[in-house]
Amino acid sequence: MTGKDRIILQKISSYIDDVAQYVDGFSFEDFMADKKTLSACAFSVSQIGELAKEISGDTQEKHDDIPWKSILGMRNKIIHDYENIDLAVLWGTVTKSLPELAKQIDGVLYHEVEDINILDNEEDEEFGR
Repeated sequence: MTGKDRIILQKISSYIDDVAQYVDGFSFEDFMADKKTLSACAFSVSQIGELAKEISGDTQEKHDDIPWKSILGMRNKIIHDYENIDLAVLWGTVTKSLPELAKQIDGVLYHEVEDINILDNEEDEEFGR
């Protein structure tokens, strides 16, 4: 994975954390009644999609369990048809899909760090450190 992809995944993870904070303790009814939270969540989900567009094809193929097309589709819906977003779908994205995506991305980043540490340890041994 490229350093750029790693940074993008870290940014996506940060947006997911933001959304989780926005809706913490919210019911669907609370969500529907709070325009600021709706807007903040829609913006964050669109940013996740925008960032996902920049992930390399190699990384997308390597991690094909991540629903890249769905992420981009949600971004397109928000960006191009904001006034007609199905709020129940947005709520489902925020409360179900994003937590699952967070686990997937955390797993990818964790394994990436492990791979880097393995290489670093091999280099340390090679150079007698």
